[in-house]
Amino acid sequence: MRYLKRNKKRWGLLLALLLSGITGTLTACQSPGSPAADGSAVTPLYSLTREDSRTQPRSPTEIALGDVRDELLITDAGDYVLSGKLSGGVHVNAEDQVVHLFLNNADVKAVKGPAIYVESAGKVVVTVCGGTKNELSDGGSHATKDTDACLFSMNDLTVNGTGQLKISGFYKDAVHTKDHLKIADVQLTVQSKSDGLHGNDGILITGARVAVESEASGIRTTKTGKAKKGNVEITDSELSVIAGEYGICSERDVYMAGSSAFIKGILDNIHAEGEINIEEGCLRNE
Repeated sequence: MRYLKRNKKRWGLLLALLLSGITGTLTACQSPGSPAADGSAVTPLYSLTREDSRTQPRSPTEIALGDVRDELLITDAGDYVLSGKLSGGVHVNAEDQVVHLFLNNADVKAVKGPAIYVESAGKVVVTVCGGTKNELSDGGSHATKDTDACLFSMNDLTVNGTGQLKISGFYKDAVHTKDHLKIADVQLTVQSKSDGLHGNDGILITGARVAVESEASGIRTTKTGKAKKGNVEITDSELSVIAGEYGICSERDVYMAGSSAFIKGILDNIHAEGEINIEEGCLRNE
């Protein structure tokens, strides 16, 4: 294990510009609050599995991050409770196995890579334990350019729980998964030099309180080609997004219901290559 020192960076977002000069409009195939194009009710696209919803550890391995030098490597399936401070990163390389990380007042500050890097797994779930405050941050450069986020995953990624989590992407994205990203119930604060929340195959936000400040897009998907890929779905959540490009940028459709959302982007508030279906009253002005 190598020992990495923390490379402190000052955070600089374009908030003054965003708050004073935003004229982004809603780009849509439909107006906010409209039904699907054929007049039918909109059917939610994504759902939580039992593992996505689980917030209690089972026979966990408890790890004091202060005892770890440089990198915590996880190669086996199981529940891992992480607490304390780590100047380095958490690296998951578990083939097709399910790894469940529980953040219990954890503070992970990486320097030359992601704070959490999922190289290989069947699924990774990050649970933010109730009553705790947790923070993930990376440095202004990464040794490997492909790992372009503070929380980066090659596989399906879920963030759940009832605690608080702040993620600062000083290099590029705050959260980026090559597959699906699901965010459930958690209180999540995101700052990023590029995209805030980036799920290639689709994004679900449900029952959560999410605040995003990003210099590129706040919430972004990039893949289509297969059924249900590339959509953004937001249900029963409180959302605030301030973005230097698009507030929400979907390669397919955007669906929002039962939520309260303030979304501002310099280029556009909400942009979708497909349809935009938003229940009346979900969007608010601040």
